[in-house]
Amino acid sequence: MMPVYEAVTNALYAIQERYPETWADDGRITIDVLRQKPDNSTDADGPQTVDGFVVTDNGIGLDDILFGHFQELDTEYRSSKKGRGIGRLSWIKVFNSAEILSVFERNGEKIAREFTFRLSNERPFDAYSEAPQYNTVGTGTKVKLHSFRDAYSTKAYVDPQDIRNSLLSHFIALFAQPKRLKIDLIDDGEVTNLSNLFFDSIVAPTSPVEVAIDERHAASILHVLLPKNLAPIGNSLIYCAADRSVITKPISEMIGLKALPHATLGPLIYIGLVSGPLFDDALNHERTGFDFGDIDFDIVNKALVNTAKQFLDPFLAEPRRRNREMLDKLLETNPLYASAIDDVEGYAAGMPLNWDETRLVQDVALKRHRATKALFRQVEKLEANSASMSDETFAAHVADLSAQLGDAEKSALAQYVVERRWVIELLKERRKIDLTTSRHEPENIVHEVFCPLGVTSDTIDYDDHNLWLIDDRLAYYSYITSDRPIKSFARDPAEVGAWIEERRSDLAAMGAFGEAGEPDLAIFKRPMLFRRANTMDPAVIVEFKSPSKTTYSGAPGDNPVIQIRKYIESLLEKSCYAYDGQRITDINKGTPFLCFLIAEPSHQLYELLRQHQIHKPTPDGDGRFAYLEDLNAYFEFIPYDQVLKNAALRNEAFFRKLKVERLMASSRRKPLEK
Repeated sequence: MMPVYEAVTNALYAIQERYPETWADDGRITIDVLRQKPDNSTDADGPQTVDGFVVTDNGIGLDDILFGHFQELDTEYRSSKKGRGIGRLSWIKVFNSAEILSVFERNGEKIAREFTFRLSNERPFDAYSEAPQYNTVGTGTKVKLHSFRDAYSTKAYVDPQDIRNSLLSHFIALFAQPKRLKIDLIDDGEVTNLSNLFFDSIVAPTSPVEVAIDERHAASILHVLLPKNLAPIGNSLIYCAADRSVITKPISEMIGLKALPHATLGPLIYIGLVSGPLFDDALNHERTGFDFGDIDFDIVNKALVNTAKQFLDPFLAEPRRRNREMLDKLLETNPLYASAIDDVEGYAAGMPLNWDETRLVQDVALKRHRATKALFRQVEKLEANSASMSDETFAAHVADLSAQLGDAEKSALAQYVVERRWVIELLKERRKIDLTTSRHEPENIVHEVFCPLGVTSDTIDYDDHNLWLIDDRLAYYSYITSDRPIKSFARDPAEVGAWIEERRSDLAAMGAFGEAGEPDLAIFKRPMLFRRANTMDPAVIVEFKSPSKTTYSGAPGDNPVIQIRKYIESLLEKSCYAYDGQRITDINKGTPFLCFLIAEPSHQLYELLRQHQIHKPTPDGDGRFAYLEDLNAYFEFIPYDQVLKNAALRNEAFFRKLKVERLMASSRRKPLEK
């Protein structure tokens, strides 16, 4: 279709040169579609293939000046109209034949110029002739393009609607102006005025609206909605003056959508047709722009964009709601980004409506990065200039920076709190009963939530465990073994006294000593943050039992209290070593132990605990605790429900302190998969 577009454009220019002021009223262009039956068709009613087009106008004609430019390659004649002077070459690239007949005036006489434009250096203007015409004959040009070259014949449109839509979409800025042009498409005897087709294609037509630019100036805007296939220019404001479109300003980025959703008609494109005396009076001599004098065009454009947004509000409401929901979800699940957005409402209102989650994260992360860099630059500047500041000025700067740093740290803490919430939800899921088997998850699956199995601190990172579920103090210990044999990390010192050997032998005979035992969790070394002076740091032992286990025989192998006591006895008078052989700590009679049993409550378990003098109830009433004086060990039984409840309460305290209670709703929206 490009050769046809070129012929229509030339026809339009010729009409505007003949009728500079009244071209929209007096000009006429017709586009005839040439069809023929396929050679192998026997059906009289079969489809007629398109063989070419005839474009006719009543313009100034191909006079001597224009024909001179026609013979030049890459002429600058119409450069002001973005013409490059090579479009006519598409005629002979796509079609085998391009025949031109044009009537023009020469010295007061009408002359008809006729030739065939060919792809030939020797005879590009074949069968050239000139003939005088009666003065009553009107000027104008007819361009007949026919016989597609083989490379294009199979690609040519056949459906009349496709031809109409292609012409309408290509010249959308031409048709989108106040006057209805006389551009007719004639196809198989049916005449379609393309300008009327444009206006008839408008969805839910409206009347022009007056928009105040300032106290003295106003504009008129006609809101137009078209099916997307008719408006490839996208959402735009088209500024018109003197019955023609002058400037087209894309606004898709401003409204944030490339197309407007419509339930029944599919995607729509918005076009605002802007006109009025303000633009007629300000049209420049070249008719390519406006000279508003003391009025800034950006102010004019902003006022009209805002008017367009108001008109489009029903279409934008749902994307805006999705945007706000997407932003809230991002900040709820990633509070770290909150410090980058000072005004959530304002940021949401300014978000482009075609953003997806990835684009949103990129923008917010970039804002946080820039804010952090700016903050560091402020700190560096304060350090560099502190000597020249008064104490009061320096204190004021420090207070301001401290507030900014505080906001950033709160966001980081909120992120940590949210992630903890998801871990709590995961533990809830892991200890549910599988309804298909009526069984709980096995112990190792639950254990994995707290800490990976069979590892030590040498092979896991600090963030790989969730021991804070049991007690927040455990999160800061620096050496952890998980489900590893005692002999893999604890060894005897160089010499072991005879009394120790004798005691171990007696305990082993009772099943109360064994270096092959594997505590679920053994935790050593002082906390990474704080240590009380002149005190020994407790060693911590955690024993898990499956959520499905509620019966115990009481035998040494099925008694969790005896199991934990055995671990303690097996660690006494030994040194603990890291994977690289570095000594962690020495354990002796003075070493305090913290022992946690995590299990489901049951009558048998409570009885076992009572038999070992572990019967004092915890404040919630379901747990039990005691001090085992002979082992210098604090022992506490915590039911799984209580682990979850305590962890949630501690976490929610952070939520309340950080004023992010709303984040809790997000963490409950979507259940985690097993």
